[in-house]
Amino acid sequence: MAIYLQVRAGPVQILLDALAVHEVLALDKRHSGAGAHCEWRDTVLQNLNLAEFLGFSAPEPAMGVVFGSTSEAVPVMLQISEVVCLRNLTASDWLALPPVPAATRDYFDAVYLDTAADAQVYPLIKGLDFGLKSPHPLNP
Repeated sequence: MAIYLQVRAGPVQILLDALAVHEVLALDKRHSGAGAHCEWRDTVLQNLNLAEFLGFSAPEPAMGVVFGSTSEAVPVMLQISEVVCLRNLTASDWLALPPVPAATRDYFDAVYLDTAADAQVYPLIKGLDFGLKSPHPLNP
């Protein structure tokens, strides 16, 4: 069993490994940052609008998630629309990823069906390096 933070970024819902989440906060002037960077606990982080990173247009993000994709990686500030919930999931909860563009598989490898919200939720793959990959849309 693993714990995930389910968030909404524009029109898509994403699962983030809860053990890699350092903090969830409302975006204010200091945390929303200038351009591609922001300040968090006296550290400058890469600032990333998650919906735009995935190729979607979205309204101004309201929240930020300080997320480190690996224990060695410098965290990034993922700007999101909202936090949906925490989820405890087992291996049997995951479904195979439906046919998607090849670039999408750089970010996701499974899907979870949230029947309560009638939504498909995609878990970010472990070890994702936000600094090295070019953004690819989920929608071709």
